[in-house]
Amino acid sequence: MKKWTAGTLGGLLLFGAALPAAAEEERDASYEVWLADQGTDNIHIYNEQHEEIDTIDFDDIGADPHMLLFDDQHEYAYAANMGSGTVSIIHGESREVIGTIETDEGAHAAVPNPNNETVLVANTPGESLSQISLDHENGDYDVVQELDLTEVESLQNEDEFPDHRPICLDFNADGSKAYVTIGGGGLVVVDTDELEVIEQFDQNDVHPHGCGTLLSPDGSEMYANSGSNDDGYFYTFDTETDEMTHKADAGGLDTHGKYFTTDGQYLYTVHRASDSLTVIDTETKDIVAEQDYIGEAPDLAVTSPDNKYFYVSMRGPDPATGTHDMAGNTPGISIIDVETLEVADTIDFSGIDGTDPHGIDIRVLDAGSQTYDDYQFEAAGEELPDTAAGLPLSIWIGLAAAGLGGALLIGRPKKAYSA
Repeated sequence: MKKWTAGTLGGLLLFGAALPAAAEEERDASYEVWLADQGTDNIHIYNEQHEEIDTIDFDDIGADPHMLLFDDQHEYAYAANMGSGTVSIIHGESREVIGTIETDEGAHAAVPNPNNETVLVANTPGESLSQISLDHENGDYDVVQELDLTEVESLQNEDEFPDHRPICLDFNADGSKAYVTIGGGGLVVVDTDELEVIEQFDQNDVHPHGCGTLLSPDGSEMYANSGSNDDGYFYTFDTETDEMTHKADAGGLDTHGKYFTTDGQYLYTVHRASDSLTVIDTETKDIVAEQDYIGEAPDLAVTSPDNKYFYVSMRGPDPATGTHDMAGNTPGISIIDVETLEVADTIDFSGIDGTDPHGIDIRVLDAGSQTYDDYQFEAAGEELPDTAAGLPLSIWIGLAAAGLGGALLIGRPKKAYSA
């Protein structure tokens, strides 16, 4: 029998100490993609393999579920029902609708405050904001504050604020302020404790049909955008001073949905009228890449927790809501490869009568240990490989308008630009 001496054992212990620790096994991200179809009053739920795993029927709950957002813990989702002027609260794991609260006409967006105590609701036709208190433990939800924007003294000049219809909103890092876009043009900063306007920007500063409010990952900037069939802009605001720090062309028409990459390096933005996607460098604010066609009428978007996919809701041929032309013939979800900007997959709703996909968000189960960040457009100034005809954007828009764009989806050009 072999004998282990103290010297031998010591050497083995030293050798073992010198070995690197066993590498942690890589984990794939696990999550669910939730999509609100406001045309059919259904919420569809998909896993990370893009398989439908559940549906929540909203027929007897709320009409036209428009925006759908999870809280930061991915525990509860909030659906703003434009047709019924209500907000529904859904427990993510059980899929149970645990409360529906009446707010005001046309509840457009219900956004949970990071303080986990309230939800702020933009009631677009009602021209008001409603604040709902949250008591999940006791299932108690009530409107505790309301702000009639038509009565705000600083918003009375019709040349500056043609209307007072709130559209989209997001909070600063501690939830003490909300940045709210106004439909006819403008943006207001709201103190969420007092529910009062403390700063405003008129339609000359922020153009009509504003949306795209999204806090930067480091909390220092609030992003917003605006767009019509003729233009698209994006804006940034300092969240300490509320000063507008940047305003620029967003690189597409009817700029709308957007989301950051998980590293915060880029903001991916979609444009409904040009059917396109642009990539904005969050440090330089330059457009560094674009994909000319991702499907018709891309609306809202969200990035997967592993940064692999950018999920985009695509509007239907008969929009249930909207102020201008935003119809599309490729309804469903367009799934973009974040690294290459290619359309990696689609979830097709074209066979669903009356469909109009809109609100989209992700319920994260496990963020995983892998991150996809090999951005292939970082070779600045080079046109990336494509198999399309290389037609100008204006021609692609014309083809899309004629109903031919969808047939040319595969192999559309993508470009990278030097800063």
